[in-house]
Amino acid sequence: MIDYYDIVGPVMQKLWDDNFHFGYWDGPDDTSTVAVATDRFTDLVVDRLAAAPGDRVLDLGCGIGKPALRLARAAEVEVVGITISRDQVEQANDRARREGLAGRVSFQVADGTAMPFPDDSFDAVLAFESILHMDRGRALREVGRVLRPGGRLVATDLVERAAPDQVTPPANATFTPLPSLARYPDLLAESGLEPVELLDLTANTVHLSLARMMSASAEDQAAFAATMDPAQQQAVAAANMPLTAAVDLGCVLVVATATASGARS
Repeated sequence: MIDYYDIVGPVMQKLWDDNFHFGYWDGPDDTSTVAVATDRFTDLVVDRLAAAPGDRVLDLGCGIGKPALRLARAAEVEVVGITISRDQVEQANDRARREGLAGRVSFQVADGTAMPFPDDSFDAVLAFESILHMDRGRALREVGRVLRPGGRLVATDLVERAAPDQVTPPANATFTPLPSLARYPDLLAESGLEPVELLDLTANTVHLSLARMMSASAEDQAAFAATMDPAQQQAVAAANMPLTAAVDLGCVLVVATATASGARS
């Protein structure tokens, strides 16, 4: 199987931004660049995280580190980022060194569904469009385990708004079945997490981001295709199937706190 992230990551950097997530636009008339809109979405998430100086924060699915570094500067916190991509970890740690934040921000290879951290390790967890690449139940239970009681999770995730929980991915998919928004409180409660806020941001994120992605020049789209052989193109298409098959793809901002008992293994 191809390394999905090593193929798609460089393409995202070229065609989108170093933030591997949707942008946030105020509306269809907002002419902000992708870089501005993705940073705006990061800031919205960071604000919900409510981290205090000195807190230890986990960035679950950190990409190449841009949101983690922005968080560290804004809130004066320590950030540990994890991803299963060694290439992304190398890029992220190099970025932290170049930006003078290596003393407070570090990145390592780790599986978000089986984290190498003790219980109650973090004051907060950030998961920016990353849980959708994992078994949600296992990932959320791990979040509940590593968060200290009262600690906060802020995540963005994709949901199916029209036909809940009906999209089944192929065996090699990198996106898991999309839950319905109505299912999310149960997912959180089963993981030792108490919902604080579930905010549907679809109109400001998914619709406007996809419109801008589709407006990429023919030259850029050709360059994307040229990075992959036919087998790789088919594998990436299969991996993305739960997203493309969604009847009404939505984006939700999830805020939750860890209960006293959490989700201990």
